[in-house]
Amino acid sequence: MGIRVLVVEDVKASHELILESLQLIGGFDVVGSCPTELQAQQWLHDRPSDCDLVILDLMLREGSGFAVLNQMRKRRDPPQIVVFSDFATPAVAEKCRAMGAVDAISKEDYRQLRVFLERYRSGTLTDRPSCVDTRQRTH
Repeated sequence: MGIRVLVVEDVKASHELILESLQLIGGFDVVGSCPTELQAQQWLHDRPSDCDLVILDLMLREGSGFAVLNQMRKRRDPPQIVVFSDFATPAVAEKCRAMGAVDAISKEDYRQLRVFLERYRSGTLTDRPSCVDTRQRTH
């Protein structure tokens, strides 16, 4: 069995993109998918050691990824969490890391998710975030 992943995402296109990325890179097994905060919290409560990595959207149709992060930081041995969100600005990414996420990646550049997943699989993650907000800014 590969790296066990829980996907917390409510948008079908984003969910499919995540699954495609996991399959393309290989070495990952999706053990659960939850479209809401409540379902994610229940899944993680019922299966506290059944996943290694959570890919988490912040803005869910029902609930918030921040609440899931908050629940996870109260656990003794939580899975690692990467935020994959439209709202992964530098300030939001800093808040996510302060709450225990290993990284926060903007959905505007899904390639950065693949970079993160490749680094995660190879064990080359560092304390420095790999990709916070890659959007081009114009002044």
